[in-house]
Amino acid sequence: MLSKPFSLSKHERLKSKKQIDALFLNGKAFFVYPFKVKYLFTASGENPQLKFGISVPKRNFKKAVDRNRIKRLSREAYRLHKVPIQEKIQVERSDLQVMFIYTHNEILAYDEMKKAMIKSLHKLVELIPSNTP
Repeated sequence: MLSKPFSLSKHERLKSKKQIDALFLNGKAFFVYPFKVKYLFTASGENPQLKFGISVPKRNFKKAVDRNRIKRLSREAYRLHKVPIQEKIQVERSDLQVMFIYTHNEILAYDEMKKAMIKSLHKLVELIPSNTP
């Protein structure tokens, strides 16, 4: 189920422990500074789903305030630039679960985070498997 273009509903959040475990066990990864991106494509029925998560290691940021700020900035960048990937999974009828892991040890400015998120999303769009014969 796809939502409005610029919203981030709870249905789009990757929350299920089962799904997260499957993502880390079977998923593939690539790196776009400062994010390590884990992703997993699965066949879909009628309603392709895009599930998104963000992780900031406690090892790098001891204060919850810092971790939450990074997650908030990353979610905002994702929310505003997810439309191309939503359209592509809708066309290809493929479910996508994606987790962004923040790897840098300092808080980057929003502009830098946004550029990295856009680059990551474009790379994901290219990686979506084509279902056309």
